[in-house]
Amino acid sequence: MSTGTRPASTRRPGSQNQRPSRKRPWWHYLIVSTIVLALGGIAWGGYATWFALAHVRTVKARVTGLVVNVAAKDDTRVQKVLVRTGDEVAEGQVVVLLDRAGLEANLEEAQAQVAAQQSALLRAEKELEITIRQTAATMQEAEAQLAAARARLAQAEAEKELRTRQQPDEVRHAEADLASANSELDAAAATLRRMETLHDQGAVSQRGLDTARTDYQVAEAAVAAADAALAVAKARDYEGTIRSQQVATRAAEEQRAIAGLESAHATGRMIALLEQEVLSKHAAVSAAEAGVGAAEARLSDAVLRSPISGVVVRGPGYSIKDGEVVVKGMPIVTVVSTEVPLWLSASVSELYVDRIRAGQPALIRIDAFRRRWFHGEVEKVGRATEFASEQSSPWMIQEVPLKLTFDPQGMDVRHGMTCRVWIDYRKR
Repeated sequence: MSTGTRPASTRRPGSQNQRPSRKRPWWHYLIVSTIVLALGGIAWGGYATWFALAHVRTVKARVTGLVVNVAAKDDTRVQKVLVRTGDEVAEGQVVVLLDRAGLEANLEEAQAQVAAQQSALLRAEKELEITIRQTAATMQEAEAQLAAARARLAQAEAEKELRTRQQPDEVRHAEADLASANSELDAAAATLRRMETLHDQGAVSQRGLDTARTDYQVAEAAVAAADAALAVAKARDYEGTIRSQQVATRAAEEQRAIAGLESAHATGRMIALLEQEVLSKHAAVSAAEAGVGAAEARLSDAVLRSPISGVVVRGPGYSIKDGEVVVKGMPIVTVVSTEVPLWLSASVSELYVDRIRAGQPALIRIDAFRRRWFHGEVEKVGRATEFASEQSSPWMIQEVPLKLTFDPQGMDVRHGMTCRVWIDYRKR
């Protein structure tokens, strides 16, 4: 009789407690996947929203180091560039050789100028020395001549005064007697003319006329005697005249001696002028020596050295080749220091400047290391703004420069690498 079950011999071992398996439909997995993706999207959206609200993203962020441009100090020609981009250089290492031909000629010219100025200085000092000796001798001689002339003048004046005191003033008395005799002669002549007139008229006698003639003759004799006495007095006073002439001669000698001394003093003033000339020659020598120093400095500047230890990077003068002419201050080689830690330079829109403070933390992602986050900190917020145009906006937007420090975490971070920076402005 059939029981509706399999015989015991036909059942598989262990299959008494197994349930028949049922395959889930495909839409079941679709729903689950959709729910998971939706939850993940919601979580990611929430995180992104929170991150965006708590952070400010900078623009133009890049890794920066201490950059030094090696440039020429004068317009010149490049003789040879000794380094290339990527080369490591040590502090003081020669990196560029400049043309030295013109600089050497300038140095020789400056040295020749020094020699000429030194020769002129020696001549001026020699002339000053000779003038000082001659002036000293001339002044001594002039002072001696003046002293002798004054002594002779004093002696002549003393002799004249002595002669004047010893001899009476005979000339003065003789001149007075002659004047008196001439007056008496004039009176006798007038009396004689009157008596002759009266005698012709018969008013006087011949005896009266003879008396008048006698008085006239006596007056003439008195005038002749007075004139002779005056001549004798003048003859006696001739020695006094000689003494006066001697005094005048000695006075003239004194004036000549004074003029000689004044001439010697004028020569002394010439010494002052020569001393000024010597000082000017010293200044000219110093200026010429300074020119030599400047020429030597320019010659030494023809050898350009790296002021720091670092790596040569592509800078403004990377395309300069040997033999090209460069102008003063034009960078030829650019070196980034390997001793000073790198930092980040970035900018932030002026709209967020009130949120940014020094000391705020930052999350950094360097494009060369996309899978690694770096941590940094705002070190400095710029005090000025700069214009920057956004591609998506026609307006001119002002941006504030920032400087951030960061931890490179041992990675090979290099100058110039671009990066993205988010600043957490919640901490103020």
